[in-house]
Amino acid sequence: EAITLFFQSVFSIVKVILLSKFFVRLPKVEPGQECVILGNGPCLTKDLELHRDFIIQRKKLCVNLFAFSDEYTKIKPEYYVLAAPEFWLKNTTGFHKNQRTKLANFIYERTSWQMKLLIPFAAKNCGLVNKIISNPNVEIIYFNQTPVEGLSFLNKRMFNSNLGMPRPHNVLIPSIFLSLNLGFNKVFIFGADHSWHEEIRVDFSNNVTVNHQHFFEKNETRFAMYKLDGKEYRIHDIFRKLHFAFKGYFILADYAKFKNAKVYNASSKSYIDAFEKISL
Repeated sequence: EAITLFFQSVFSIVKVILLSKFFVRLPKVEPGQECVILGNGPCLTKDLELHRDFIIQRKKLCVNLFAFSDEYTKIKPEYYVLAAPEFWLKNTTGFHKNQRTKLANFIYERTSWQMKLLIPFAAKNCGLVNKIISNPNVEIIYFNQTPVEGLSFLNKRMFNSNLGMPRPHNVLIPSIFLSLNLGFNKVFIFGADHSWHEEIRVDFSNNVTVNHQHFFEKNETRFAMYKLDGKEYRIHDIFRKLHFAFKGYFILADYAKFKNAKVYNASSKSYIDAFEKISL
C-alpha cells in the first residue's frame, strides 16, 4: 500500500504542476467564524424549518442550483460554489446548457447583496461567468480543482497551499475544502441526504436512471447520468463515483483536524459517515 500511495503522490505532483495555478490566495475570514453549507438534498426543507435561526446567524455557503429556490433571496448566502464541469464545458447536453443559462440569469438578476462565487479556474471566461460577473454585487474567486491523492502529509501541504483537493466527485467536497481554507473553524452541513443509491432504477432495457430531486422540487427529476464524453453512466460507474465521494469526506475530516477545525453534519437525513452528526 505504501508503494501505491507513493506513486499516487508522484502522479498528483505531476498533475498539480501541469494543471494548477500557483500562489492562489483565498480571502480569509476573521478568526473564530462559523459557516453553514447548504446542500440541495430533499432534507434541506426540514432543516430550514427546524434551524433557520441557527443558519441565518452564520456565514452561509450554497451550491449548484440553489439560486432556483425562493430561499436564495431569503437566506442571501455570502458564498456560492460551482464545481461541475457541465457549468462551463462547451460540449455538454442540451439539458445542462439550459440549466446553466437559467442559473446565470437567476444569479445575475436576483443577487442584491455582496456574495463571493467560487468556481474552478477551468471556468474562466465561460458564458456563465461572463454573465454573472456583470453584477457588481458578485465577486468571482477562482480555485484549483486538481484531484490530489497519495501520502497524507504531502496531500495536506498541497491542500493547504490551494494547489489541489480530494477528488471533487460531489460539490460538497470542494465546498467543505474551501470552507476550511477560507479559515472557518466550525463548518455545519445541512441538506446532505446523499441517498442516491435509494433512488437508482434499472429498467427492463437496462437503462440506469437516478432521481436527482432537489429540496425545491415537488416531483422526481429522474434521468440518466452522463460522463463528460457523453456516454451514460452504468451502475458500476455510479457506485464508483459514490465510493470516491464518501471516501473524500474522510480525507476532509482528517484535513479539518490538521487545520484545527471541526466539520459537523447537521442534516436531518444523511448517509455521510465521516463527520460527527449533531442534533441542534
